[in-house]
Amino acid sequence: GPGALHAPGRERGEAGMSAALWMAVGIVGAAGAALTGWYISRRQMPALRALDADFQCPDMRFHYTPQELFDGLDRLGAKGRAQLMRLWWADTGLSLSLLAVMAAAAHNSMAGLAPLPTAMDAVACLRAVADLLENALLAHAVRAYPDRRREGTVQMAAAVTATRWCLTGLWVAGLFGGLVLRAARL
Repeated sequence: GPGALHAPGRERGEAGMSAALWMAVGIVGAAGAALTGWYISRRQMPALRALDADFQCPDMRFHYTPQELFDGLDRLGAKGRAQLMRLWWADTGLSLSLLAVMAAAAHNSMAGLAPLPTAMDAVACLRAVADLLENALLAHAVRAYPDRRREGTVQMAAAVTATRWCLTGLWVAGLFGGLVLRAARL
């Protein structure tokens, strides 16, 4: 019937709107990631390194022990621990911005490769949840320190950190695998 004649055009229009929507999501996410990344690297990290020249943010490492975290907290002192809490708030914004960028990248570059974009969305969401959980666990441990050494909390945070890095690697592998599949179709 007449509706069937218009369906392909309507599908192209919906796909175009979807691509435009994902592009907008990606742009907003990239702007948020750039802003929070700048804030972390130009405001938070220099302030922390002024207190401890060798400071390494634990969530940027694949593996750390409770003792390594506590030693770092001792070097930072009370002022540095408060600064670290602000860094994790900013990192929460960065995590959500990266989720938007990752979803947009998957949908814009993997269109037509179902179910890959959906799988990549799931991995990106799990990665964001891991990042938020990691921040919450580390903040809980830092808030209690030095009165309480929450070693179990730090061990859980370290495991979540490693999981987050693995999920990031899995997402990147999916992106490259999808690009290879797209190139093979050309």
